[in-house]
Amino acid sequence: MYRVRALLFDLDGTLVDSRRDLAAALDLTLADLGLPPLGVEAVTRLAGDGARRLVERGLTAARPDAVFSEAFIAAALEIFQARYGERLLATTQAYPGVLTALEHFAALPKAVVTNKPAAFSEAILKGLGLRSRFVAVIGGDTLPERKPHPAPALAGLAACGVKNPADAVMIGDSPNDIRAGRAAGTLTCAVTYGFRPAHELTEAEVVIDDLSRLGEWFRAFAPRSPSP
Repeated sequence: MYRVRALLFDLDGTLVDSRRDLAAALDLTLADLGLPPLGVEAVTRLAGDGARRLVERGLTAARPDAVFSEAFIAAALEIFQARYGERLLATTQAYPGVLTALEHFAALPKAVVTNKPAAFSEAILKGLGLRSRFVAVIGGDTLPERKPHPAPALAGLAACGVKNPADAVMIGDSPNDIRAGRAAGTLTCAVTYGFRPAHELTEAEVVIDDLSRLGEWFRAFAPRSPSP
């Protein structure tokens, strides 16, 4: 009998729409540093690899001709973390279909595996009333490695009590999520409503446009390896 024993979810762009709050925090950071704002669309394209990479990319996008020192980047990151911490839930909300999917799979252990810092991730999930639905939150600073490295996904599986990665599904909106899942040995499911366009998600075994359709996919799709 084929079965899925656990689900791993990315956070930003998969469970929650945080684009406007991320963009506002980064634009405020840039303003504090005397740099021009980027706007929601540009910041969305830069997100997905953790707070430091977002800040680095934001600085470069705002001033392409500049070379920023490590000390300047560190100071900018500190400002960004303060700015973002002030508005984590100003507009951030769960995507349509998320609650339906989580309720449908209430019996399965689930973990969040994200490149966002763990403290921010925990605060958002708690603020939206979602934290109790997950056995663990693996953040971008929980381990030395981040997605697309498989270590965060494997840590999520361990928290879920799953030994065989092929008995789990990694669900996300970016190539980092899909590559992390594949490297860890899980099934992979991409969602198209998040931060990345569908043409970047072709490595996933299935692509859906609404998380509430996850159960429909499960009924039609058999995992690659049988449960013991």
